[in-house]
Amino acid sequence: MKSVNSLLRYLLVGGVNTALGFGVIFALMYVGWGAELANLLGYICGLICSYLLNKTFTFKSKNPHKRDFLRFLLAMGIAYGVNLLILLVCYRLLHINAYLSQIIAGVAYTLSGYCLSKFWAFKSL
Repeated sequence: MKSVNSLLRYLLVGGVNTALGFGVIFALMYVGWGAELANLLGYICGLICSYLLNKTFTFKSKNPHKRDFLRFLLAMGIAYGVNLLILLVCYRLLHINAYLSQIIAGVAYTLSGYCLSKFWAFKSL
């Protein structure tokens, strides 16, 4: 039951993180910033938000920020690699519809990001 609760909190944090990231992106674009810079800053804000909420709310880690943040960045990089690999296999090799491939890859990203965060990035010392 504890793992189910942390997974639900992880998904909730993901929703908040996504809303914040897109909010920053769209707000910056609205005031005239370029799409690429707005995207970068939005994703940086989302990443920081995701880290802080997952550290304190989802996994309640008491580890030092330096340790957790570096591990979190690596975990999200690996999760993105899993996402990209699944996308390429589904879309390029299996010829699954591009939109469905993105959804499958997104699920893989979410699950791998959760597992890496829970069992490694925010694991207690």
